[in-house]
Amino acid sequence: MFLDHVLCRRVVYPTLRYTATGGKIISEKGVGTLLSVTASLKQCIKQFRKLNFLKGDRDPDPQPCFRMFHATQAHTNAQMNKFLSTMVEWYRFADNRKKVVNFCSYIIRGSLAKLYAAKYKLRSRAKVYKIGSRNLSRPLKEKKGQSPEYHNLLRMGLVESIDGLHYTRMSLIPETDYTPFPSNWRPEHEKALQEYIKLEDPKTLEEQRSCIKEQGLVSPQEYISMLVWNYKRNSLLVDQLSSIRSDESITESKQQLLEGSNLGNHADISKEEEENERIHLAHM
Repeated sequence: MFLDHVLCRRVVYPTLRYTATGGKIISEKGVGTLLSVTASLKQCIKQFRKLNFLKGDRDPDPQPCFRMFHATQAHTNAQMNKFLSTMVEWYRFADNRKKVVNFCSYIIRGSLAKLYAAKYKLRSRAKVYKIGSRNLSRPLKEKKGQSPEYHNLLRMGLVESIDGLHYTRMSLIPETDYTPFPSNWRPEHEKALQEYIKLEDPKTLEEQRSCIKEQGLVSPQEYISMLVWNYKRNSLLVDQLSSIRSDESITESKQQLLEGSNLGNHADISKEEEENERIHLAHM
């Protein structure tokens, strides 16, 4: 037993088929062992009993979860869906994953049905399922789940929707994950232990000390100050370049104005000279 899972070697009888000489297909049964990871249903029942979700061993009977009595239906369903998602991930590699998760869903759904029956005075789980549907996604308050007006308001988005319980059917539960691990895979706790052992090695400490002496220790605050300083320096350079470019454009515009004024003066002078020559020729 490890983390509510039974680890063992299971005997399997695979059927081997091969083609013999002459094209005849021969089937033979072999014998082998397979590593089996099976979820313990007894441990699951034990944990539910500790949480007061059920009573009885041979025929477990769901008990109402009165700790969620003052919570809304949407909040209660959301919390139980988180719990069911955790169970699905917890029994991910178990051979009987579907069976155990279906049992958890049955206990949770029955517990909530009894809770809602006591809270909304519906007297039985059958009435709760009739109004709230199998996954308890319809509102049970004032029996609004059966009214067509509620469906119209829900379609228009004027009413808060209630998420139904997940994994209410066996077909909705995912299959067991038989994906093989990569060749260099190591669990996280083993990596942490190896890092701890490496840090305890005196050679590692000496290497770290020499590295700190040579390169120095840079704190996060120093990194931030370096980033700010580089940003300011680059922004100042950009401002200087923009000011230089603006000054150059101003000088160019001034030169163009001066050249234009000089050309105008030269034209006026030439016109005056021509008029003087005409007057002189007239007197002659």
